[in-house]
Amino acid sequence: MISLAFYNLKGGVGKTTTAVNMAYMAAAAGRRTLLWDLDPQAAATFFFQQETSKPRAIKVFSKGKAVADLELSSPFENLNVIPADLSLRKMEAEFEGQSGSRWLKNLIKPLAEKHELLVYDCAPSLSPAMEQLLSDVDLVLIPMIPSPLSIRAMEQVLDFFADKKNPPRQIMGFFNQVDMRRRLHREAIENIKKMPLPMLKTWIPMDSAVEQMARRQAPLASYTGSGRAATAYQEMWKELARLLRKTEKALAD
Repeated sequence: MISLAFYNLKGGVGKTTTAVNMAYMAAAAGRRTLLWDLDPQAAATFFFQQETSKPRAIKVFSKGKAVADLELSSPFENLNVIPADLSLRKMEAEFEGQSGSRWLKNLIKPLAEKHELLVYDCAPSLSPAMEQLLSDVDLVLIPMIPSPLSIRAMEQVLDFFADKKNPPRQIMGFFNQVDMRRRLHREAIENIKKMPLPMLKTWIPMDSAVEQMARRQAPLASYTGSGRAATAYQEMWKELARLLRKTEKALAD
């Protein structure tokens, strides 16, 4: 099972919308996919119509509940969801005193029996719990708006992991919510090769159609293949699929 995390220290950069669409497209391509919502705001959970009335998400960490017991089917074939809720705001306290990455690996291990791809939608924080989780992820993708503050947040993440014993195996970035009418955005795209981390070639344009996902409670790619953002998501998935195949091959060798 390959693991993929969408993460940024800064919120509001399109992390969840991209995670939701990539998870959907992976499932539509035939990969048995699980999206694990780790953000207390539970936006990914909302997009997949899996909101629960009881605060159960923290039980995985606090009471040793099996992860699979919280897993729910989504409305889409090959795609299941582990929902989030506000109880995850206590996740940090539950991670304290656990036996490092081995504990987390043992928690996740049973998921590999049913799934080929595990997608994390992470909370926008650089906490010990998030550090521990990201250190065991095969690929971390950092979405950024082409603006100084968003790029600065990415640089802070890179600096943080630079001196860690167990950094993420691979970190890449991509630009999101790009508005080519803005000079700063154009300049960022033109200078994408100068970024301090590998970048996806595909970038997601600003598009009001993405906002409609909340009304439909569904991934954009599930109900339209046209429009700027929908087309860009399709291209991003093609690029991401190639990266995942390379990762799988490297792990198999």
